[in-house]
Formats: sequence, C-alpha cells, structure tokens
Amino acid sequence: MKVFKRKKYWSSGLMAISLLAFSQFANADEPSAVSWKILEAAKSGVAQLGATPGGDARVIVQLSPWELKPTVPSLVLFKNCGEDSQVGGKPMLNFDAYMAGKETSPIYNPDWKNPGPRWRICPKADALLINPNDTAPQQALFEVDFIRLPNEGMSPHIDMDVYRVSAADLKLWPTVEELARHFRNQSPDSIVPLSLNYRLSRGNFVLGTYGEIYGTPGRSEFQGGKPTGDFAKFQASLPVNLESFRRKAPIPGNTKFDNFESIKVSIENAKILGSAGEGEQICFPETPVKAAFSPTISPSAQQSLVGFSHTITGRFSTKWTSDHSLHSGFGFLVEVYRAGTSTLLGSSWVESNGSWTVNVPDSAGFLTGQQINVDYRSYNSYYAPQNQAGSKYWWIDPVWTVSSTSFNVGHRYADTDGGTYNGVGELVDNAMTMWSRLYWDAEINPVAATPIRFFFPNTWDNCGGSSPWSCASGNDIWLIADHGVQGDVVNHEMAHVLNNKFWGNKRPAGSGGAHSLNTCYPTRLGMTLREGFADFMAAWVGYPNRNVGEGGFNSGRWALGWDAEDRNNPPNCANGWENEVWVARTFWDLHDNRSDGSDILWFNHRGAVISLYLGNGIANDGDARDMRFYETIYRDAASPGHQGFITDIFEQNHH
Repeated sequence: MKVFKRKKYWSSGLMAISLLAFSQFANADEPSAVSWKILEAAKSGVAQLGATPGGDARVIVQLSPWELKPTVPSLVLFKNCGEDSQVGGKPMLNFDAYMAGKETSPIYNPDWKNPGPRWRICPKADALLINPNDTAPQQALFEVDFIRLPNEGMSPHIDMDVYRVSAADLKLWPTVEELARHFRNQSPDSIVPLSLNYRLSRGNFVLGTYGEIYGTPGRSEFQGGKPTGDFAKFQASLPVNLESFRRKAPIPGNTKFDNFESIKVSIENAKILGSAGEGEQICFPETPVKAAFSPTISPSAQQSLVGFSHTITGRFSTKWTSDHSLHSGFGFLVEVYRAGTSTLLGSSWVESNGSWTVNVPDSAGFLTGQQINVDYRSYNSYYAPQNQAGSKYWWIDPVWTVSSTSFNVGHRYADTDGGTYNGVGELVDNAMTMWSRLYWDAEINPVAATPIRFFFPNTWDNCGGSSPWSCASGNDIWLIADHGVQGDVVNHEMAHVLNNKFWGNKRPAGSGGAHSLNTCYPTRLGMTLREGFADFMAAWVGYPNRNVGEGGFNSGRWALGWDAEDRNNPPNCANGWENEVWVARTFWDLHDNRSDGSDILWFNHRGAVISLYLGNGIANDGDARDMRFYETIYRDAASPGHQGFITDIFEQNHH
C-alpha cells in the first residue's frame, strides 16, 4: 500500500486554481468530513489516445478538515481509481416506431460497439490521515488519463471514503497503513467526491469551471436557451436507455400549492387503513395505476379537444452522465410560444415515456402556417434548478412552422452529459420521481407557495464548513455537481425542505451542523431526528418495493451509503435515537413489509410513516424533540392489537 507523505508536488507550467468561497451557515447538510481544493493543475494540454503511463494531466489537491473546528483526525481512503462509467444503452433503429406501438421488438444497431470509458483518475497513494493538529494541510497528487478523445466535456471524479479516527483507534493502529487495513471493509462516515471539469477538442484538453465547460444560463427566460438535438439524425449512434421510457411514473395531478390540504387526507387515510402484520394479506392496490400517455391522439380523444385549434406533440429526452445514454425527459415542462414572442400558446409536462402534448386554445387565434417556439424548462412550481446568479436551465427547439392542426415536432433531446448543463437531466428526473411518488403513493402534495431553489452546481456556499458542499436551508437547496446526479442525495435534501414546509420552518433543539453516519450525538437529538427522516425519505423514494433485504440498498442512483436492514453495523450508541441511521431504520421498519427480528408489522398506507411524522411537528422553534416522541404517534395510528408491535420496532432500533 502506498501512503501519502506530507510533501509538496510542484510542476512547471501548472496553474493554481481555488474553489473555496465564503458561505452562510446552512441547517441540514450531507455527511462530510473533508474539504478539498485544487492547488495546481495544467489549464490545458495534449491528450494521448489510450492508456498513458503517468496520465495526461497531473493535479495537486489540498485536503483539510471540513469542520471549521475539527476534534478528531480523519482517515481518507481511495479504494479504487475513479473511472468513467460504461455506456449503458444501445442505439435503437426503430425507437419511435416501437414507442408508438407500431413495432413490438426493439431493433438495435448491429454495427455499433460500446466505446468504453473516456477517462480514469488515480491517486498516487491509497490513504492519508488528516489531523486537526497538523500545522500544514495535506496535499495529494492525482493523475488524469484521457482514454478516449471525443470532442465534448467530461468530469473525471473519484470518491474519498472518510472515517473518523478516535484516540482508541490510533492507539490500536498507530500508522496510516494499519488504519487503512482496519477501516477498508467498513462503512465510511462520509463519502466525498473529488471532481474536475475538462473539455476535449481535437486531442487537446482544457480545464475549467463548470460554467466554462458546460455553459452558463442567461438571465432571460425567453432568449438564450440551449439548442436541442434531433434524435432522428443520430439514432444509429446515440445510445438509448429503453427501460427509462418504459417506466410508469405519472405526473402529479395538482402541481400547485394546496395550502396543506393533502396531508390531512393522507393522515386520515393512513389511520383508516391502519397496520398489518406478518401473514396478513394487503387488500388494496400498492401502486396507483395510470395509463402511459401517447402522443398519438385517437378519434375518441379528439372529441375532448373542443375549444382547441391545434395540438402540438413531441418527445423529449436527456442524455445522462451515469450511462451516457438517452433517458426520458420526465418532469421537464414544455412551453409553446408564438415564434419570437413571449406569448404563451400552451404548456404541458414530459411524461415518463418522454411524450408530451400541448393543446392550443381557439382563443389564441393561432393559424396553420404560423410559427412557434418550443421550450423545455427544467423548472416549475415545485423546483427550480439555477446557478448562483439565479439563472435557470432550459432548452429550445429550432423555429417550427405548424403545417397542420395536429403537428408533431419529433423526438428532440438535450445532451446533459458532455454537452450543456452537465447533470441537469438527472437532477430533474430525481426531483420529479420524488414529487410523483409523494403525490400518488403518499397522497402528499409537496409543492410550497414558492418553488425550491436548487442552486446547482454549488461552487460557492460552504454549508457551514470550509468548502462547497450540499445542504438545505428553508426553501433552498445547494448541490455540488456530483450530488445533483445522485437520487439519494437530491431526495435527502428535498426531504429537509419538505420537513421545513410542513413544520413551518421550525427546527427542534440540536438541529443542523456537521454530522456523520457512524457517530452518536446524545446532545443533538433534533439533528439525528431530521437527518434520519431525510435518510429514510431517500430510501422510500428510491426503493418502492417494500420487501428489500439486507444488502439491497446499494444500487444505482439511490445507493444509500447505509443499509436499512443491517443491524450489526456501528455505531453502538447507548440509545438508537442518538444516531441518524438508527432513526432512519426505525422509519423504514414501520414502512417495509419485510419481517426481521421484532419487526413483523407495517402500515398499509404507503405514505403513512411520512404523513404521521410531518403532521406532528413541534410547536415552537427550538423545542426539544427526538424519535422517542413518535412511538406514541405510530401506536395510536396502528390497528387495534398492533400497538405492542410498534413498540417492538422502536425497541429493536433504539436499544
């Protein structure tokens, strides 16, 4: 094992880049323990095709404690090199015909070959110890290798597994090598991504900020949208994630603020349906049913279009960073305008299969032969992704001349991978997935009076620490670039905002501040309660199957970093409510229908655990509140004779 030494790595022709900025304190943040900033890196250079010994670029990074006043050392492990994800989909030659039901089987391009990863980033050593008493910060050297040379942007990144090291740990394992061997197979306290932004062009690379590489939105919401691409022109080479378009996830029925009416219904229905135990049969639909929307309008559907002069249809998708493939643009808002004006003719949502329909009313006076602009907005009444300046992300088609009363613009896409606004496609899908599930499964309308401001990517707000991170405060969320594409992180932070909405932005005593998954906080019980609820919400959104076994919470966008069914994982707190993971496991056991240990009961309503928590907030900001309070709440909502089983679940997770 190679271990970092405290020495400097200097190289001629390198340029110092600082990523740190002042930040206000935020109330709820992702677990973190280490901050980083680039000290030295080549601003540009030549990239060699294939694996290059020593890499094409060398980057020196400073690592330091994230907390402004750290109390214990942190061990940083690099368990593997960071490597670009493989292309997950395949180019599909009959995609539109298949989606329209005209063909029954997908036809893939037989000549296409998976191109493999584009980059790799490796540390020169595997572990280092960051000690709060160090007089000089640690420095680490990374080698970036560009394996393929496409003319596009890319963000090489590597995860740092961070462990809090106690005095007892240091006594047993006094060297970095021994600490690394001890902690390597344990769950980390936090996972911190280190990422860089490059753009390749004709074999040359340029290092820059997110905005320099992927573009910066303008202030105007009518001019400056990024252009969409024509899927038909590139379908022979553009990979498609077909499962994304097959997913059944309906758009919420009410997309406006409902003045807290829905949660009353959710709580009432949760109490009516009550609870069930092992061996009992669930006699109501687990998932709401809604037919997939089709851009083809049937004769019967035409009858409902009285009062509309034109129907504009299309399909929209985004290319993702996680698999370099097209996914449904689920959750994007489509707006149709008179060309060159701000006159809105109609709007609609991109459905889970990518299709959308806008009906133009007779009152608009629109005529066949006139022109339109079609815009695809990442923002809406619930969430609004935007940069530091408050400018929002959107795309626009070329000007269309409407040639008939039923006009289809075809399949358009936005390259949110190596093209523009990297990661926004995944961010929107992560947010809409939670919105859809809350609305249909939990019967909760999460929309507040004003949209959530998603500040993405966050490169300026330190979230109360020493470098930019992901956190939430009030109705605002800050997300670093790597976290915006991770469903668990996005939904975790959205859960904090949801908590803020239904509790009137009141927080219990001991809320906020730095925290880790594997630490007990006996004096910060408000924090463990809120963080535990947010952890649970990420699991609830990402794992709709309520019968997930141990080891089943680590896949894809919703890989949690903790296991809801693992009861042997530290920490071993005196009381479970002192740790956020144990709080999250209690919520999960009340929700899931998998029997384990003393957990043989669940609530029948899929949103019961959520609504009963949100509907029983604190009266005043700063009131004492921890997970113990909710044992009575859930006992009272359980079916007759099940109260003891509720207590069993709390006992199993809290003692």
